[in-house]
Amino acid sequence: MTVVVRSPMGGNNNLKGARSMAEEYDNTDRGAAFAPFPTQALILQGKLNDRGNDRKVTLVKDQTRDGSTIIEVYEKVGVLFENDKKGNDAAPDYTGPFNETRRLAAWRKMKDDKPYMTFNVSDKQQSRQTANEINLEPFEEDKIPF
Repeated sequence: MTVVVRSPMGGNNNLKGARSMAEEYDNTDRGAAFAPFPTQALILQGKLNDRGNDRKVTLVKDQTRDGSTIIEVYEKVGVLFENDKKGNDAAPDYTGPFNETRRLAAWRKMKDDKPYMTFNVSDKQQSRQTANEINLEPFEEDKIPF
């Protein structure tokens, strides 16, 4: 997955800038998404086979700082489903699977009349044990009277 960071750094190193704040802030298993830049446009979507494994991809046309056209390739890593909050305003607006073993939760937000989303990634909760996972060994010799 291609991630392009668009926060130009510069200025006096003695000032608390975005870079120094990012170094102090632990954003592990968190994220945010914002409206696309005016230069970005979704152009295509499809599958890409990598060594026998199909991967769902999206192509986004964009520009570099010098104005050159590029196409960024993004890979599907999860799906979000709308969540029925049932009166719990703190619950995420969307949840779904993320990669193979994790869950993604997302909340819709607004700042300065601009929509964005925040994310939390967590391990999947353990599901109920299936019959194959339950140790039936102590019961194998029991006789059932019917």
